Amino acid sequence: MDRVPNPNDLHDEQIVALLRSGAHAALLSAYFGDLAYRELSHLAKLAAIRYDHRGPLVYILPGIMGSRLGSRQHDSAGLVWLQPAAIAEGALTQLTLPTTRPLQAVGIMLPGYLKLKLQLEIAGFQPVFYPFDWRGDLDQLGRAFMQTIERSGARSVSVVAHSMGGLVACMALAYDKHRQIEKLIQLGAPNSGSFAPVQAMRAVYPTVRKIAALDSHHSAEELAQSVFRTLPGLYQMLPAPFFDAGAWPNDGFAPDPKLLAQARKLRERQPKADERCFLIAGANQETIVAATRSDSQFEYTLRREGDGTVPLALAQWPGARTWYIDENHGALTNNNAVLAAIDDLLKVGHTRRLADQPPPANPQTVRQIDDTTLRAEAAQKVRWESLSLDTRRRILEPVISPEFLSATPAA
Repeated sequence: MDRVPNPNDLHDEQIVALLRSGAHAALLSAYFGDLAYRELSHLAKLAAIRYDHRGPLVYILPGIMGSRLGSRQHDSAGLVWLQPAAIAEGALTQLTLPTTRPLQAVGIMLPGYLKLKLQLEIAGFQPVFYPFDWRGDLDQLGRAFMQTIERSGARSVSVVAHSMGGLVACMALAYDKHRQIEKLIQLGAPNSGSFAPVQAMRAVYPTVRKIAALDSHHSAEELAQSVFRTLPGLYQMLPAPFFDAGAWPNDGFAPDPKLLAQARKLRERQPKADERCFLIAGANQETIVAATRSDSQFEYTLRREGDGTVPLALAQWPGARTWYIDENHGALTNNNAVLAAIDDLLKVGHTRRLADQPPPANPQTVRQIDDTTLRAEAAQKVRWESLSLDTRRRILEPVISPEFLSATPAA
């Protein structure tokens, strides 16, 4: 009897091969979800027929936490992010920087990005995933990405980059001496920052709290202090006012002044958009648009002025042609209208599938919430095995599901 594989043990190509063959359908249906599995299986078969190895090269960059990190490539035993068994045993502290145990990007979180890749193959392009170590300095990541493009041998390439990946690609423009990057399409990039890093560093971001609930050794607060406050990539996605250490509450979650100063300098050097640059921004989702210091904590204001993670005002990249869609941050890469617009932009440099004018400003505050209230959420430990398949698939989404709010304490 064939051993049932673990998706974490497989290369991206192996998973695509299984989608095409129909093998281990129950396993992959649980991994992707029933509807997504059926759609991806169909797309994988169609892509096999239409794939053109001579098609224009397109790099796909994921967002923060969208690249898998491990100590040894293609070895699940060395996988740290995102490996539930490793998280349960406290391995997340290996993400701390600097570190004596180097990690590397070893793959992509496929549920968020495989549909985009397959659609591009069907459209005649040659898409390539570019995972990166999302903990690191954006300038170094951008330079490394540009070196990869140079080594490709292609005279010109296009880039489709989601969230933090959009900033990595943006920084690569500074090193594009021969203008090899022909087009750069950002999806929901926090060009002027986001409040998600503020919350991650203060142990109140929902994703951080959910991941910490799976860790039997550390609390969300401990992980924020020992891990997330050490990551340059997070600091470099802060809104500009938060580069000032005095803007933060004076408590155990104060940021590193050196990393704040480095982030400020990098923001000042961020390349400007030119005629090669495009932006698709999500809108009309409940989004944190402000954080006000109140005593020893932040109070957050939420309005429907962003994609749920990046406020519309902070997504803007002056000079980049911009389109808008009512969609949340994580779903931009799976939205059919967005994918069709990407096809248009890559082929003809314009699209009519999305609105090219921003939605009217909505100044009405939906609600306000503070650090204390957020730290009360997902406070108990949970077992990965106790979570529904849907919750496992949505573990990185900034939403606290009922299973975390009424968790059964882990043994």
